[in-house]
Amino acid sequence: MPAPSKRAPASPKVESYAMGPLENPRSAQVVRDATTVKFKLPVKLDSFRALLRTAPLAERVQIEREGVPYQVVKGLIDGIFDSSTEFQSFVRIPKATFTKKMRDRSLFAGTTGQSVVGLMELINRVEDMLAAERDNEQARGFDVEKWVGEWIQRPQPALGGLAPADVMDTPTGRASVMRVLGAIQSGAYQ
Repeated sequence: MPAPSKRAPASPKVESYAMGPLENPRSAQVVRDATTVKFKLPVKLDSFRALLRTAPLAERVQIEREGVPYQVVKGLIDGIFDSSTEFQSFVRIPKATFTKKMRDRSLFAGTTGQSVVGLMELINRVEDMLAAERDNEQARGFDVEKWVGEWIQRPQPALGGLAPADVMDTPTGRASVMRVLGAIQSGAYQ
């Protein structure tokens, strides 16, 4: 009699795909069958950012692996960048690749997708900072996306003179930018 296999049972294949507005934009909708788990990702920028705030670990990891819907990328470009060329430079994606992804309505995955997720986390962090300043009159009506779009272009002494946009394409760079934001909030950098 052969020895029992020590291999773990095969896990279901996980896929994600974009869709229109969700019933609950704070989480991805999950569709399961015997062999596949599919995440229906929100395609609106605000809904996607809300999902990033609340997604459980497994869902968050899947989002980072699978990528960001092209519609969310378009929303970021429209809200933060002056042009798609500026966005392409920020995430370090060749123009031809960017054009093909937008034309094919593809997910932005890999390093590019992680840069996009990092930018949305940055926006969320600034919103959280402002929410903590309830008594601050200047916090009301503050255009977070515009401020982030400008701030990421400015050299920061705490980043060795580099602009946040210069380092956001790496995990270390994103973590450093978040630390700088935390220091700004605490008053360490003015």
